[in-house]
This record gives sequence, structure tokens and C-alpha cells, in this order.
Amino acid sequence: MTDPSAAAASTRWAWLRGHRGMFVGFAAVHAALVLNSIPLRVVFGAQPFGGPDYQTHFQHTHTLTRALAEGRLWVYDPMMLAGYPAGLFFDVDNKAHFLFCTVLHRLGVPLATAFNLFTLVSAIAMPISLWLAARLFGVSAKAQAWTFGLGVLLWHFESLIRFFWGGGMISFATASHLCVLVLALFWRQLGASPVRGGWVALLVLLPLALLTHVWSFAALAGPMIGLYLARARGLALAGHARVWALAALTVAVNSYWLWPALTHMELMAPSHKLGQATPDFFFYDLLEVFVDPLTTGFVRQRTLVRTVAVLAAIGTLVAWRRARAPALRFAGGTLLWLFGLSYVGALLPLVPATEPYRFAAPMACWAAVLAGPWLADNLTRKTWSQVPASLRGLAIGLLVLLAPRVYAQLATFLPGVDVSPMGFLQSAVLEEQFFPSMRLRPISDDFQEVAQWVRAQPDDGRILVHYWALGEYLRWATDRPILGGFPDRRTIHEQANLFHWTDSDERYGDGLERYLQTFNVAYVLMSVPHIPAIERRLDLLEPRGIVGGRYRAYRVRRPSGYAARGSAEVKAGLGRLAVTAAKPAPGTEELVLRFHWLAELRCRSGVPNVDCRVEREPVEGDETGFIRVVGAPTLPAEFVLEQGR
Repeated sequence: MTDPSAAAASTRWAWLRGHRGMFVGFAAVHAALVLNSIPLRVVFGAQPFGGPDYQTHFQHTHTLTRALAEGRLWVYDPMMLAGYPAGLFFDVDNKAHFLFCTVLHRLGVPLATAFNLFTLVSAIAMPISLWLAARLFGVSAKAQAWTFGLGVLLWHFESLIRFFWGGGMISFATASHLCVLVLALFWRQLGASPVRGGWVALLVLLPLALLTHVWSFAALAGPMIGLYLARARGLALAGHARVWALAALTVAVNSYWLWPALTHMELMAPSHKLGQATPDFFFYDLLEVFVDPLTTGFVRQRTLVRTVAVLAAIGTLVAWRRARAPALRFAGGTLLWLFGLSYVGALLPLVPATEPYRFAAPMACWAAVLAGPWLADNLTRKTWSQVPASLRGLAIGLLVLLAPRVYAQLATFLPGVDVSPMGFLQSAVLEEQFFPSMRLRPISDDFQEVAQWVRAQPDDGRILVHYWALGEYLRWATDRPILGGFPDRRTIHEQANLFHWTDSDERYGDGLERYLQTFNVAYVLMSVPHIPAIERRLDLLEPRGIVGGRYRAYRVRRPSGYAARGSAEVKAGLGRLAVTAAKPAPGTEELVLRFHWLAELRCRSGVPNVDCRVEREPVEGDETGFIRVVGAPTLPAEFVLEQGR
């Protein structure tokens, strides 16, 4: 006779051993790791995350939230880089994040909390996106579970993806898994068995992917266009209409930021500085060899999970080729496209502007979707039982040799696991400098101390900030005029930043005095590495001690004021400059202000029957030029420069 209780217990254990148990296990691990790395007390605290790029994006969010309240989608910000167009170019990787924050903020959520929640939502969604993509390919439930698990491991233990969301490049981390879902859904909708509501989902997800990060276009364009061309002959008229409607809606949704950017291309400064991996970096990644932080963005390479995903994906493609699976060409072509962008894109025209190594992240996510079937078929007891006894020892030996690499993944990304002296040194110094930590934290105390010091100083000139993340923070935290911030803003206005990607700059030497005068620098905040050519110029700089425990503060001995020719008092705000006590340069009716010119600026006189206009004043070493105000017929003593609508 059969024991009913034993049969029930056996059924429960079978459930736990099956794909449902795998999902539960992976989900539990994911929840624990998310709560460990993204503490809820920080998410719902009073401050945004303290990572370097988080400061850049929160500064954008903070500035554009104020601009949107005035009805502006982008705004002339005279408090950054002597005046630059915020929201025009540099935040095209922050649009969805900003909209997310805007909606929540208007619902009563504090702006910093709304900003932090985006990262938490993306973290939770990562394995779900990959799982849904795997479902769309119609693979087995067990294969879907393996894909879900790989999504968990990639988010937490793959160095490039972890660098993205750990340091603040959360938008591309989000786009990496969102693009995978879009590609799988598009393939399904152009196939023989489209899912109900799939086109509606695409009408939401594709525009959202572009809003999340502009370079989603590069990841999506090749595979989607290729698939459409391959299926074009077999599509009915309605199918063609759906595809073109999808493209049109995507452009329409993104046109509110795309059109202003395209109409101001003369202000753009393309850069090929970051993420320029060449084919040899594939082998560096395979062996986890760290070469260049400007390319891979990390002080230690941890690519084991990515490598496993890619190798297993290749195994799946081989099996699909034998079975003549309908997804073979699209799945393999997409993997090849993303691989090519990552490791060959730097050698092609135009692609270097996208920082192409970044596409290794969506490549890893796509590989995880394809890897599930191979892992489900081969990581089984049956497969192990089929390994010849003579080879089992070799297999176990290889697994033992792999153990240190597994440990390295855990030690790098779980605080407290790496207790070696070198591990402690890298965690305490390198990781603190280049990305905040393996656990997201709020604004550091040293930043807050610097902000307090800045607020206590007279507001009579700009503050030149060496460490770019501190510059971004001070812009939103103090509302003081800053020269600094992220050094690769893709706009010509960044030439006002002395620390804009310069290995050697004549302004560090004999040109330093002219630079300080040109941009009315009143204070300088220096960090590591030291630049003796600047800090030894005590004829120009007066030391004011150490601020925040690590930043060396200097007062410029002779600030030049905001008027380059003539004299005036200037009060700056978003989209406007209010000028009082204006006096023209001798023999003219002109006043030149040390603020960047913008074609949209208009002059509104505060004196009856006296008009004024804005012209561009050329400045040596600065393509943008400054503002020249010309009186008609005489220079008004009071006027306002405002950004036209």
C-alpha cells in the first residue's frame, strides 16, 4: 500500500526541485542581494544616492524640475560652466529617469526619494525582463528559470552592469535589459504566433527604451531593421503598417527632446574618450584582465557570469541550428550585432560617439536569454551520468580551478567578503574614488562639509572644482556658480572647465591667470591627483586650508568680476540674468558679461524708451563666446536677459 503522507512529501520536494523551486530560490537570492546593495533606509532617506554619476543625474533632475515648473523643457543655466543649455544634449541618458521623478514628485514623493526609487525598480525588473524575453522565445519553463537566475547574477556580479548602476549610470543599466525585452517581443510579433496585446506593449516599450537612454537606438536598430527586411515579403499590409506606426510613434514620443537637440547641433562637441574597446579587449574580458578604466570603467574586471552566459548561448544556438529553430537567425544575429558594437564599434565611423563598450551589457543580457535552454538541458544529473568515468575527475578538477574566480565575483561585490589586504585597499581607496561603494549610500559627509563651507563664502565669483562629482553636487546643493562637473558633457560650453579631459593644458601654466580672470573664478577646490602647476601658483591663489577632510581650498587673490567690459551687478537664475547698475565700456554703449552667449537670449530693458539687444562676444579659447549687450540708443542701467521660448 502507498503512504499518502510520503507521496505528498515527495510531491513537495519535486516542486522545489523543479522550475518553480528554481524561480523561488533565485527570487529570494535577488531580493536579499537587492536589499543588501540598495538599502531601503537610503532609498527613502532625505538624500539622493551618493555615487558620482548619480550626482550628475540628480543635478539634471533638480535643475530641470525647476525649469519644468516654468514651462521649459530645457533651460539656459548660468550657474554651470558660465552658462550652458541644461536638458539639451547631456541628459539624453536621463529622460525616462527624469519623467519618472517628475510624476512621483507631483504625487507628493520627495524628489530625492523618487530619484532613488528608479534604481530600485530597475533592479527588481532586471531578471523579470529577461524571463519575459525567454518566454517570448517559447523555451521550456526550466530554461526560463535559468535565464531568470542569470539575470540575477548579471545584475549583482557582472562588473560592467554593476559599474553602471553602482556608480550612477542607471539609465543604461535599465536600457540593457529593457532592450532585450523589446527585441524578443518584436521578433515574436513578426513571427507566425504573435502574442495578444504584443503590438500595444511594443508601442509602450520601444519609445520607453529610447527615453531611457538614447543609445538604445544603436542596440535595437540593427536587429529590428534586419528582422523587418527579412520578413517584409511575408508581411501583410497591416503588418507593414504596424511596424511603421511603431517607428513613427517612437520618434513622436521622443521628439520633445530630439528636435531641440537636432536644431542646436552647432553646440555639440562629439567625444571619443570613453568606452573605446578594440577586439583585444574581448580576450582581456575573457581572462578578467584589467587594462583601462576609461574603457571598461572598473578597477577590477569580473566577467565570469557574462562569459558563462555567452558560452551557454552559443551552445543553445548550435542546438537550435541542428533543430532548425525559427529563432536561430535572429537570436544569433542579434548576439553578433551586440558583440560587434562592443568590441569592434570603436574602429567604425560614428559608432565611437556611443562609447561602444557599453553594449557588452545588453549583449550579456541577450546571451542570458539564449543561455537558458542549454543550461536547462545540460546541468542535470542525467548529463553528469553520461560523462565517462575517466573524465569526471578532470571535470571536477576544472571546477575546483574555477572556484577562485567564483570567489572573486562574490568578494568584489559583497561588502565584507574580501578580507585580503589588497582587497581592503581597493575597496577603501580605489572604489571610493571611482565609484562610491558596493552598497549604495547617501551623500558623503565630506561633500556636505564642502557645501557648508561654500555657502559661508562671499558670492562674488565662480567656484572651480577639480573633482567632477563634487562639482555636480555643489551645483544643486548650494546654487552657487560652478566651473566643473562631468568632464565629457558633449557640448562646446565644457571648454570653460579647466579640468575638461586635458592631459596637458597651457592654462595650467602661463595661461592660468588669464583663465581665472576670463571666467571670474573666485575659489578653487582641488582633490587628488595633485596638479602642482596650479597649486604652486600662490601669486594667484591664497590657500584656505583643507575642506571636508580631503579637498584643498584656495581663494583667488584678484577676482575679476562678471563684467569683462563696463561694469554691472548681476544676479543669475535659471533662464535669466538680472543686471543692475550697468555702465557701458568707455566710449561705447556696450557691456560684456562673462557668461556664455546663447542665441535664444533676449534683452528686456528696465528703462523707458531705451532698448537693448544681445550679441556674441568672441573669447579666446572658448568657442561659445560671451554675452555683449548693446544699448539702443544708450545702454539701460537695468535690464534682464531672458531665454526666449
